[in-house]
Amino acid sequence: MEWLQQAKALILDKEMVGYIGSVIILISLLMTNVYRLRQINLVGSLLFAVYGWLIGAWPVLVINLVITGIDGWYLLKILKTSAFFDLIPAASVKSVYLKRFFLFHERELKSYAPGLTYEELEAANTNVIFRDMLPVGLFSYQQNGPDADILLDFMIPAYRDFKAGQYLYGTKRMFFKEQGIKRFHAVAKHRSHPRYYLQNGFIREKGQPDHFVHEL
Repeated sequence: MEWLQQAKALILDKEMVGYIGSVIILISLLMTNVYRLRQINLVGSLLFAVYGWLIGAWPVLVINLVITGIDGWYLLKILKTSAFFDLIPAASVKSVYLKRFFLFHERELKSYAPGLTYEELEAANTNVIFRDMLPVGLFSYQQNGPDADILLDFMIPAYRDFKAGQYLYGTKRMFFKEQGIKRFHAVAKHRSHPRYYLQNGFIREKGQPDHFVHEL
């Protein structure tokens, strides 16, 4: 009855592919970040296409291949679309706006910077990040000579596609150097931080896996 056991194993494998694809698509629907939603949905749809092929359900295969193509097209469009960024000191847009931004996004903001208070933001070098003239994030740091400790690097969910990081640590590099900053130091306080920092030119500090430094 060896053939029967092999058949059962094959069926279980097919079912597992279907289950995993379903879970991934479900997770994608929970994403508030459109870029991340498309990424995860693409993986789920691809798995479902494989599942359709394994069970011989050609409509399932074709539809999910089409969805995979659509997700891929939108991801390329997002990556290729240029965006205009600007960095404005929070003091120049008045503390009233900074406080309202902080209170409106407080719950999520504190998941990226646990324990951070509005008073700390107000006392530090805090800037509002504009994208296509929309206020979409905050960048705050404390400078101590040539070193600057990042207190907050935060973007609202819909705009977390790494473009702001490229702007801050790439395009604005000379701006920060003119302020006398030679190094940015950051501590990973959110699960997304290590990947974000590494992708934007930071390296881990020796002996401290959660600490990162970026030489300008």
